[in-house]
Amino acid sequence: MKQIAAGIAFILLSIWYPTLSAADVEVTLRVDRAEATLVDTIRMEVGVSGSRNSDAEPVLHGLEDFLVRRGGTSSRIEIINGKVNAGLTYTYFIQPQKTGAFEIGPAEINVNGRKAKSNRVKLVVNASAKSSGTDRGPVFIEASIGSSDAYVEEQVLYILKLYRRVHVDDLTLSLPQVEHIAFKQLGKPREYQATVGGATYQVLEVRYSLSAAKAGEYVIGPSKMNMTVRRRGAQSLFDDFFQSPFSSFSSGQPLTVAADPVELNVLALPEKERPADFSGLVGNFRMESRLQPSRLKAGDSATLTVEINGKGNINRIPGIDLPELPFARAYNDQPLLETEQDDQGIGGRKTMKWALVPQKAGQFEIPVLKLSFFNPETETYDILQTSVHTLSVLPGTTQDPAAVQSAPSLAPTAETSVKKEIQQIGNDILPIHMSAGNLSVPYQALSKGWLFWIALFGPFSIYLMLWGGVKLGKRSPDRITQARSKHAFRTLSKRCRQDIAGCSDLIDAFREYLNRRFNLSIGTLTPDETEKLLQAKGVATDTIQKIGAFIQRLENAVYAGDDTKPADAATELLGLVKRLEKECR
Repeated sequence: MKQIAAGIAFILLSIWYPTLSAADVEVTLRVDRAEATLVDTIRMEVGVSGSRNSDAEPVLHGLEDFLVRRGGTSSRIEIINGKVNAGLTYTYFIQPQKTGAFEIGPAEINVNGRKAKSNRVKLVVNASAKSSGTDRGPVFIEASIGSSDAYVEEQVLYILKLYRRVHVDDLTLSLPQVEHIAFKQLGKPREYQATVGGATYQVLEVRYSLSAAKAGEYVIGPSKMNMTVRRRGAQSLFDDFFQSPFSSFSSGQPLTVAADPVELNVLALPEKERPADFSGLVGNFRMESRLQPSRLKAGDSATLTVEINGKGNINRIPGIDLPELPFARAYNDQPLLETEQDDQGIGGRKTMKWALVPQKAGQFEIPVLKLSFFNPETETYDILQTSVHTLSVLPGTTQDPAAVQSAPSLAPTAETSVKKEIQQIGNDILPIHMSAGNLSVPYQALSKGWLFWIALFGPFSIYLMLWGGVKLGKRSPDRITQARSKHAFRTLSKRCRQDIAGCSDLIDAFREYLNRRFNLSIGTLTPDETEKLLQAKGVATDTIQKIGAFIQRLENAVYAGDDTKPADAATELLGLVKRLEKECR
């Protein structure tokens, strides 16, 4: 039935699709990072929401200093809670030709004769990272801060970048714990490619907004990332990160990398010219106000709306008091605080509203409301104020509707103090069944007797018989286990003579041998667990030590570039395994 319903939905969607293209179209421009170098290639996407067709390719602005290469186009259509949404995405790859700060966009596109524009994005291009002559290794992490000097409660960007040339998973991040310093993550982590010292890395970038509650000099760091490194044959060339001789039994290795600490000097807010009503608001803000309607009758209601928006510690936006109005009554609404964020910091808006009910006719001016904040960019205190609004009031009722509604009469009247007797005003037009004689249960035969028991247990009995037949047709699990253990050494010998291309393959082959020989499923195995395993199987201590030293040499060959030859190492491994076979029970 689900397939039939999906087919019907697709047919109806095809019929409705022409109307989808006529819907409002929204265009979004985005890049995969905010900073890049001259040798990087940045992924840029132009997303169109509301249509899967366009009259032509998007027209891109702000790319005069970039090489642009077309990636591809993908379309989508989805139904969420009955709402149909169509979309189209254009992908481009751009490479900067010079350093500087650039504003890319907007992208313009025509859909069904209508032109739509996207947003603009900022991209900072720095010079290529100079090679220091030393390899940074396959995995390392860097931390940077937007500014080394900041004011109390000013937002500062703290950026962590994990560079890797190998596959990693199970990532966990530990941020430094610094008194009076607060971190707030900005959006989801980004992934992209970058070139460092002539080597290409996959980069995982995480951004935070950092602020200090107290002035002083701080050392932030180090931030640490814990992960599991997955090898991919001979391509996982590591430095000497791991010390355990048995750590290569597993398909993954634990690794922790740390970033260098960064310093931050936090300045106190200046006392000079500080407004008396300053609430501690730090950032860059704007104030907008409107009065609707501006012309009405006495007794009617108008709404004064004040909105403060910008970036900074928006939780410090104070509530504004409207002075008492001699010509009207004012009823304030609950303020609304909305938080927003992007890759440059945290911001938002606070909206305050008042309902104004004028009590007399005339021309009245609404008092100007003010708000002060400290702007770190200009290092000055700024004062915001509302526009001048005039309220034109025509003659009308002067009674406050709110007061009427909120002040019901408390004096009982003769009409309300006497309860009326309940009277029947009519009869129900539907018949009333006074007995159960006319009620019946459909398919009553299936609810009792032998048909009921067949319907209840029949499907399950059939399933049990089919399952038993399949199991009887297979070999016993015990026999499979015995055969797997018996052929473990033969499989290892075959791999050592045919499939070994490097020392990392030998480590994988030995781990596979242990799995087969002892009927295990070794994933990540610690040295203690390995020693207990071999001791429990009767392997001599001398043999265990030799196996450990041999695995250590293999790791050095893989990670540190030793000159161990895989062919010689394979012969030595087979000799050690033969000793293990003789000694284990």
